Amino acid sequence: MPKKKPAPEGGPSNSYLISFGDTMTALLAFFIVLNSLAEEQSGANLYAGSGSFVQTTASFRASGAFSGSSNKIAVPLNSPAPLYMVPSDDASESDPQGKGPDDNDDGMAVINREREDFERFVNELDRYTDVTEHPETTAEVVFDYFDKLNPEPPRLTPAYRRAMGEILPLVFKEDHRVEIIVWAGTPHPNAWARAAREATQIESELIQMGNLQQEQLARINFTGKPWIDSVAKRPVCSVVINRIGATNSSTRTD
Repeated sequence: MPKKKPAPEGGPSNSYLISFGDTMTALLAFFIVLNSLAEEQSGANLYAGSGSFVQTTASFRASGAFSGSSNKIAVPLNSPAPLYMVPSDDASESDPQGKGPDDNDDGMAVINREREDFERFVNELDRYTDVTEHPETTAEVVFDYFDKLNPEPPRLTPAYRRAMGEILPLVFKEDHRVEIIVWAGTPHPNAWARAAREATQIESELIQMGNLQQEQLARINFTGKPWIDSVAKRPVCSVVINRIGATNSSTRTD
């Protein structure tokens, strides 16, 4: 009786591709659901979350839209999706901006993610708060004073009262704005609070000194700020005078 010939050995089994495809589909659906539950709904978030999936599918070719053709995109699209400019780990210092993702100039829409996030932030800010645009400044002059204030109210010394007497008439002009800044001695919250308290006390003294009404008080601002310049000498008090107009020019006088 002749021996039965053994069946020829077949090639490698590709049955695992079914489970692999199901797993990848489930993972993609999972991340899409996560993105749909995110607080910020934007194409940039979806692009960042599915970036690894897109890179993986770009490493092999799937069936194209026509028979006999191949396409590096796993799912052929009728229209190209936008490309988002996201930070790159290998960005060089010589070219920090880079050319963007559309190096091939194929006409695809390129969206700057940072600019899109900023525009979304501005829109949300405008939706929750009333924002008014400040008038444009045509000229600015700053007077720095290094004389010490009185340790207790009244804060203004005779020298400060003479200087403020020359500045107060400007708040009666509609095209002028005045800001009086008391600088904190050290970058510490307590020093900052003390400077703000001194600025409030100066405000009360100037209201009595110039008999200022609500209209004039709207053109003058009193603030306390920390001094952050490590080179320039810190003044005790500064007066910033702005003139409102259509063109920009600024000068500083110490």
